[in-house]
Parts: sequence; C-alpha cells; structure tokens
Amino acid sequence: MKRNITKALLLLGYCLPFVFFAMNEDATTGTLWFYLIMIAGFGTLCFVSIKTKNSLILVVGNILSFVSSCIFAWLFQIEKWEYYFKPFLTNQLIIFETIIVFLIQIIFVVYYSRKSNKSIENQ
Repeated sequence: MKRNITKALLLLGYCLPFVFFAMNEDATTGTLWFYLIMIAGFGTLCFVSIKTKNSLILVVGNILSFVSSCIFAWLFQIEKWEYYFKPFLTNQLIIFETIIVFLIQIIFVVYYSRKSNKSIENQ
C-alpha cells in the first residue's frame, strides 16, 4: 500500500510541466530561475525514484512531464515565443530540454546502481 502511494505521488510530481514553466518564465520575464527550479524538481523526483527503486516510474514520469509540457505549450500558444528561443523552435526546445534532463537522470541512475553494487560486494 505504501509503495503504491509513493508511486502515485512520484507520477503526480512528474506530471508537472517543468520544462514549460521554465521556458514560460524565461520568455516572459527573462529570468532563468525556473530552470533551476526545473533541475531541482527533476533531481528530487529522480533521487526519490532511485531510493525507492522505482526506475520505471522515472521513465514514465519523464514521458508524462514531456506530454504535459507539450499540452501546456499548445494551450498557451507559445509559437509567439519562437523569436526568443532562436535557433530552436519552441517545440524543438521542449524536446531538447526533456532529452537532456532525461539523460542526466539516467546517468544518476547508472552511477547510483554501480555505487550500490560496489557496497554490496564490499560487505
């Protein structure tokens, strides 16, 4: 029961459109603070996913975050921002940022799994 609640909360956290929020703040106010919030949010969710051994949630959650960012981008018609994010189109930047964040999370998963395998071997 507790594991199901943890999985549900992780998926709910990943449903936030972190990339959209960061891009929106960047385009409207010119500040990069929401990119730091995006990194902290994804980092926290990744850390909890690793600690609770929910690697599948990490993959599904990143897909959900990407989809929610695309939906928000479509709803808010952010094609108007394309002048701001040159040389990328807005949708291309959403894809690019999502891939970069996902690759960083995969690196942390691989690092943590190697670290825990070494600690098991030393015991």
